[in-house]
Amino acid sequence: MKNAKDIAHDAKINQTVSSPTEFTTGHNVGSKEEVDKVMEQAKKAGANITDPPHDTFWGGYSGYFQDPDGHLWEVVWNPQWEINE
Repeated sequence: MKNAKDIAHDAKINQTVSSPTEFTTGHNVGSKEEVDKVMEQAKKAGANITDPPHDTFWGGYSGYFQDPDGHLWEVVWNPQWEINE
């Protein structure tokens, strides 16, 4: 989890008054394709895509969305991490 104040620029969201949802949750997946799939599922479920999936400066791939309750999520693939299921 990261503080929303620190991640607002990356997630392309505006800062708001403090709230109990003032953080972002990272959801790590095993591939770029999985990032795209999760982001599409979130969109279909009513999420607001704040930053569509894209290649990152550090070699990964990620996107951000806010769920219908306003919680901020990052869906991310890191090629340096192996995901064991």
